[in-house]
Amino acid sequence: MMLSLLIPWLPALTIFVAAVVQEMALPFPAWSVFRPDLVLICLFYWRLYRADRCGPVLALLAGLLVDVMSGSPVGLHAVSNIVFILVTGHFGRLLRSVDFVYLLFVLLFFTCLAEGIQLMLALLKWGPYVRWMVLAGRPVATLLIAPLVVYLLVLVHQAWLEEPNA
Repeated sequence: MMLSLLIPWLPALTIFVAAVVQEMALPFPAWSVFRPDLVLICLFYWRLYRADRCGPVLALLAGLLVDVMSGSPVGLHAVSNIVFILVTGHFGRLLRSVDFVYLLFVLLFFTCLAEGIQLMLALLKWGPYVRWMVLAGRPVATLLIAPLVVYLLVLVHQAWLEEPNA
């Protein structure tokens, strides 16, 4: 009974777990450039396959959570996540019909877009002292880890959110 109350919140819970793993389990000094953006992978998956459960509000809250846990300026990840979700939602029908291998390159492009937005916003705060290497390293790390994360999300999606065929 209690578990059935959590099922509608499963996308939000997986995004929360991804944010915690991304910010707490991967130490920042060691993984600063090649840290994968697990939250973006989860947002991308849930927006494509369960758009009713993943919208701009969830992207805003996930971005604020990452901002608070990472110590970055509040709103930096939130703005890029909202743009990311809106672009993914706009092209969602087209992207759902694409093969998974091509989706990886779409995710790479969208991650570069999100990192570019974060870089532009960081330039406003810190000026020329922004670490621009993150713009190249984080999308590549996200692309490399995306198949594993998507596989885990598919398992969660099929086990908890899909109704069995009668």
